[in-house]
Amino acid sequence: MSLRQIEIPADDWQSQDTAVVHKTLADVSANPAVARAWRGSIALKFADTDMLEEHHPYLNPAITGFLHRAYTELPYLLYFLNPERENGALDTFFASIGALCQTNEAAWVIWSDDIGSAYYAALTAAAEFAVKCGDDWVAVVRGYEQRQSIFEEIREVLVARGVLLA
Repeated sequence: MSLRQIEIPADDWQSQDTAVVHKTLADVSANPAVARAWRGSIALKFADTDMLEEHHPYLNPAITGFLHRAYTELPYLLYFLNPERENGALDTFFASIGALCQTNEAAWVIWSDDIGSAYYAALTAAAEFAVKCGDDWVAVVRGYEQRQSIFEEIREVLVARGVLLA
């Protein structure tokens, strides 16, 4: 699978204008076969971040605001993002909810029950989107999480919502 980058111009992330991401994914999502082909293939690239004072661009308030808005508008965004650690999908999510903190050497996730609930909700949204596209929701979740109990929890939610049969 080839990695597709969505370039987010500095003016867009500084003003929290998610139109480029929203339009790209709306076009892709319009056709389930195309959506399936794009699953896990996107990396977000923020332009002009080399001048930021933050060591990690996802700690910049304008970028975190952009990400918060993107995940609010597209709760299934993890479906499309490439789950490989080096592509930053989970960092985008955790930044969007204010769960990243910076140390001298790296950015870390501050974990709490609320952060865990938000993470599982995002995985559930991606799983639900997968089902609606005729895709394998377990494979989508497995890209991010290996814990068997999460699959059972998400399945229960999908059944309760009528997305999956009991």
